[in-house]
Amino acid sequence: MQKEKKGGLLGTAAVMAVIILAAKALGLLRDILVGTAYGTTAPAVAYETASRLPVLIFDFVIGGVVSAAFIPVFSDLLVREGKKSAMRFAASYVNLIFLLTSILTVAGVAFASPLVDLLAPELAPEVKALAVELTRILFPMVICTGLAFSFVGILQSMGEFRIPALISLVSNLIMVGYLLFFLDDFGVHGLAVAMLCGWGAQALIQVPKLRQFGFRLVPSAGILSPHIVRSLKLALPILVGTWTQPLCTVINTNFASAMDGGRAITALGYANRLYTILVGVFAFVATNLLFPHFSRAAAAGDTDTSRRLMFTSVKTLSFIIAPIAAGLAVLAEPITAILFERRAFTPADTALTATALRCFAVGMLFMAANEVLSKSFFAENRPKIPMITSLIAMVVNVGLVVVLSRFGIGGIALSSGIAVAVQCLGNAIAYCRVFRTRFARADLLDLGKSVLAALIMGGAVYVCLPHLPGGYLVQTVLSVVIGAVVYAAGVLLLRSEEASFVIARVKRTGK
Repeated sequence: MQKEKKGGLLGTAAVMAVIILAAKALGLLRDILVGTAYGTTAPAVAYETASRLPVLIFDFVIGGVVSAAFIPVFSDLLVREGKKSAMRFAASYVNLIFLLTSILTVAGVAFASPLVDLLAPELAPEVKALAVELTRILFPMVICTGLAFSFVGILQSMGEFRIPALISLVSNLIMVGYLLFFLDDFGVHGLAVAMLCGWGAQALIQVPKLRQFGFRLVPSAGILSPHIVRSLKLALPILVGTWTQPLCTVINTNFASAMDGGRAITALGYANRLYTILVGVFAFVATNLLFPHFSRAAAAGDTDTSRRLMFTSVKTLSFIIAPIAAGLAVLAEPITAILFERRAFTPADTALTATALRCFAVGMLFMAANEVLSKSFFAENRPKIPMITSLIAMVVNVGLVVVLSRFGIGGIALSSGIAVAVQCLGNAIAYCRVFRTRFARADLLDLGKSVLAALIMGGAVYVCLPHLPGGYLVQTVLSVVIGAVVYAAGVLLLRSEEASFVIARVKRTGK
């Protein structure tokens, strides 16, 4: 029975992964086109700074509330009181989010200049002026983001994962279309407008499916019902628990604004988005798929299912992401050159971006595992634990970036990776203690096997890379083939449970 459930979840995850992979591919194309047009020049630095601000404000003030504080309450109402009550709560919740995001938008537009100063204090005056203009265009994104993620929470709670997976595909398609056909006419200001339209489309595309499920926007629905209050009580610790990444971004951008005339801001942006794409296809698919299952299991008191899902998810993600992280660390420079190095994106930009990407890779496996652990706590209505570990990680990041930033952009990226690792390990220890459980010896061995095989693979690629023929593209392709063969051989020889499961699935499909 557990194997069937695992297979069913993996089947749904595979469909989501395909959709999200397409969306991430378009996102990567978007970044390639921006890099080709602007590289790390002044417009790129201004656009990178401005595009971060609305997202950061949203993440700090509302981000965790929209999904993590909504889904547990909605799922509980769905189980205990039925669909009508749950949808009434959802309408009130959407009203609340719309009100809060509207207030944030007005404030962001009014205080755009000091916000740019706070995020990137060392920008040149002309770059800052452009960043302020773009920030004012982009700030209504906060409203679009709040509505889009509210709708995602409703659909995922109702068991619909495909439409939420499609939203990034639509927004990236809009931006890629602009970059291909209209950039020469409207420039970077038009790019900001296209980004805003893309986020608006993320909310609109979900409306037809929401209506099918019976959701209706009700302007008169109250925003202070008992269920809303219950959700708000979860909000603060959940928000703080999700602050590690946005705070790292603020700190990184602040220090990067003083490096290379602000070019480091853009290089960090390119590297971080590429890194996030690789993590996101697998980690965010798994957590978005599993969180409603965690919440329903918790609401029904089925702790065994919740624990098993968590352990299995961490092992599976480690099996997939460990070799990607090792490969990214070794192949950062050729991958960056292949993707970005053309026209305005120079070899110097490649070196700067690759250094950041290589150091970001240190935290990749920890970020994936931490996504699962944090969502597990949120589903169990224990948000204070990830809040505490997030605060610890923030302190670690601040301390490290002060010391390591003297080594350049790599030190900034490495600080973020280590901070994520600290938060992940803290959550893992707390999870075992709070729920009086632990990773079984077999689980830990499987984790170790994946990491060991990935390290062996990374070493093999590192040794072979200088001796491979051809340019960056040929060398990267050959390196990937070598790495895949070495990793596959490693997990098979080490008898990894995940490798055995994959082989069994392939055999079953072939019959």
